[in-house]
Amino acid sequence: MMKNYIIVCLVCFLVLLAGGVTVVQQSSSLEFAFDNRGQYTGFNSIPSRYTPEMAQNAGYYVMSDSEVVANGGLWDDFLAASSQGKNTSLRMAKFYSEYGSSPFFADLFYNEGYYYLFDSSAKDLSGKPFKHLLTLKGKFGNPLRDSGVVVLANDNSLTFDLIMSGMVSSNLEYIKSIPEYQLIMFLI
Repeated sequence: MMKNYIIVCLVCFLVLLAGGVTVVQQSSSLEFAFDNRGQYTGFNSIPSRYTPEMAQNAGYYVMSDSEVVANGGLWDDFLAASSQGKNTSLRMAKFYSEYGSSPFFADLFYNEGYYYLFDSSAKDLSGKPFKHLLTLKGKFGNPLRDSGVVVLANDNSLTFDLIMSGMVSSNLEYIKSIPEYQLIMFLI
């Protein structure tokens, strides 16, 4: 009888212990799905108030003011899977101090040989396919410091300097001359 009591207590203890552990899994439940107008539907069920802790527990790649604060390994997992040609996805929750608990979400997919990025704040969620995910590094700022950007592009000859020059230029002709790309994030 005492042996059964000890076993029950041990099982209860293990259940309680396991309840306090958060298991983070890659956000593989993202569905590459569109409505009848061709608009991505992945953001339809996100609550309007969201905290970094909620995003972390949901298994999202979490950034706060451009710094990764949780689940940073999910980015490496995404890169590894996509470089092997496997369909994969990643949800990024980006929190900025000035916006409080209203994050921006970005869903990144590698699907059938193409990359797609959907931004929860965009009006058009039809999605454009890109062949390349590029991590470009260089020096930027005053004073100059090491910087970087991660972009999607169909032209893999894009450079950090070309993209950054286009972002700060007021010359419309110059901006139009830069091959199309989609910014995923800045690297600090």
